[in-house]
Amino acid sequence: MLVDEYDKPILDVIDQPEMATENRDYLRGFYGIIKDSARDVRFVFVTGVSMFSRVSLFSGLNNLRNISLDPEFATICGYIDSDLDTVFASELPGLDRSEIRE
Repeated sequence: MLVDEYDKPILDVIDQPEMATENRDYLRGFYGIIKDSARDVRFVFVTGVSMFSRVSLFSGLNNLRNISLDPEFATICGYIDSDLDTVFASELPGLDRSEIRE
């Protein structure tokens, strides 16, 4: 199962705390359903730009592994070196390339 941009329903209304809380609670229920279906779901891959560890969004799931900064998964969770030369080149003049990689 792929859940892309899991945080979008919250980020879209982050300036509306009540709506953000409602969306968070709805998503928590959704992830609870995934947990209840564990025997039928072998793998869940979740993407997003934020880590909502403080709002217990994923409390319904267990055995989560954050691979965001794991070098083994760098090419699927981040930018590859050629992206720096093509996509971001105009934003990077004068910056230390080794610091960017780190």
